[in-house]
Amino acid sequence: MCGGRGTRLGMGEKPLFEVCGMKLVDHALMAFKNHFVIAVTSPFTPRTEKYLLEKGVKVFRASGNGFIEDYRECITSLSLKGPVIIASADIVYLRHGIIDEIVEFYKKCGKMALKVVKGDKPAGINVILADFEGEQEEESYIVEEILNINTLEDAERAERLWISMRKS
Repeated sequence: MCGGRGTRLGMGEKPLFEVCGMKLVDHALMAFKNHFVIAVTSPFTPRTEKYLLEKGVKVFRASGNGFIEDYRECITSLSLKGPVIIASADIVYLRHGIIDEIVEFYKKCGKMALKVVKGDKPAGINVILADFEGEQEEESYIVEEILNINTLEDAERAERLWISMRKS
């Protein structure tokens, strides 16, 4: 999901904002390298859309009505079936393999949906059944090695953690 307005960060199109030496959307693409990706953009992120298309990423331009509305629009328009991962493009993954671990946990949990949490807060990553309408019974998966970037302070914290992890 890379179609938001990015108003809290205030640095233009958030997916193109650089943190830890990479654009946020590139952090997402690296984390999802073992998976088929459909980037959901909106009228608010035309430069992000162009960047992704140039990289060969499949893009769906949603209406920009909101996070849930936009991913639902994508699912319906593309007639997606089965489990799909919905992830914000404003996450810095501090460890490789997190997405693969989430997928494996989902396959074993026996629930229709999975929400990834950091501490007690949603982390911006969910797995849902695309072709199921209504409430989906969900499991939670806790992950600590990610940072959601909403403010410059979040970006600075990510930079500090990234540097300290590279030194160890």
